[in-house]
Amino acid sequence: MTTLRDLPLSGLRALVAAARTGSLTRAAEELGVTPGAIGHQIRQLEERLGARLARREGNGIVLTRAAEAALPDIDRGFDALASGMRRLRFERQAETFTISADPSFASLWLAPRLAMVRTALGRLEVRIVTSVALDAMADEGVDLAISYRKGSASDIQALDLFEERVIPACAPALIKGDARPDRTEVLDKLPLLHIDPMMGDDVYPTWHDWFVAAARQRKDIDQGPRFGLTIVAAQAAIAGIGALLASELVLRRHLEAGHLVEIARDIPALTIKRRIVWPERGLKARRAAAVAAALADAAGARIDGALPR
Repeated sequence: MTTLRDLPLSGLRALVAAARTGSLTRAAEELGVTPGAIGHQIRQLEERLGARLARREGNGIVLTRAAEAALPDIDRGFDALASGMRRLRFERQAETFTISADPSFASLWLAPRLAMVRTALGRLEVRIVTSVALDAMADEGVDLAISYRKGSASDIQALDLFEERVIPACAPALIKGDARPDRTEVLDKLPLLHIDPMMGDDVYPTWHDWFVAAARQRKDIDQGPRFGLTIVAAQAAIAGIGALLASELVLRRHLEAGHLVEIARDIPALTIKRRIVWPERGLKARRAAAVAAALADAAGARIDGALPR
C-alpha cells in the first residue's frame, strides 16, 4: 500500500501546478524547472500510484477524473503543510533574536562582541543573518538590523552606532617606487576594485563619490572587478589586483599587519554612519531597544534621549 511517505512531493507540486495552469510549460515557469521535468515528475507519481493522472491534449494538459476528484484534498494538504511550516518558523523566531548585518561587519565587529549583549538578550538565542532591506525586516523575521540607513517608516527606531572612515587602500607592492603615495594623483592609474551595495546599504560611498570629493576625473572609473563582500574584496586588494575603497573598520587588521596601506591621504576621508535599526512595535521591540543600547555601549556610542519603552 502506498503511503504519503512514499509519494514524491515534487510530483504532487508538479501535478497541482499543471492542473492550475493547464500547461506543462506554464507549470514549469511557475516552479522554475523545465517542462520535461514537470512531465517526468508527474509520470513518476503515476508509477508510484499505479494510476493515470493526466493526459496531453494539444498544447495543454488535462487531468483524469480520479486526479480531478483528488485535487481539492491535495490542495488542502499543501495548505496544511504551509501552515505547519509557518508555525515552525514562528516558534523558532519566538526563541531567537535575529540580527541582520553585512557579513564583513558581522564577522569582524559584531560576533566578537555578542557576549556584551548577552544580558540584554535574556533567554533568547542570537541568530545573525545577512543584510535585508529595512522595510522587509518584519517579513524576514529580523528583530534588529545594523545598516548605513536609518529607515524611512514611522514605526522604525534608529540609533547611530559610530562613524566610519571610508578610505582608499592597496597592497604596498602596487605603489612601490612611488615617492608620493599620499597624493590623490596616485589613484589616477591604479586598477580599481568595486564593492556592490548590500541590501539597504546603497548609500555606501563608491569610487565616483571619492573622485568627486577629490575634484578629479577618471574615464575608466566603472571598470574593474566587483565583489559582493568587503572581506573578499580586501583579499583581492592584498593580492595586488587593485586599489579598494572600503571602511577602515573592515580594513584595520590588514592595515595594522602591513598587508594594505592607506593611500591618497591628502584629502579628508569620506565618512559614513553605521546605525542600529529596529521596529518600534512588536513582541521583541523592548528587547531590541535593550540590545541596541548594549551594542551602542560596546561601541562607546552616546545615547541622547530615552529609548522607547
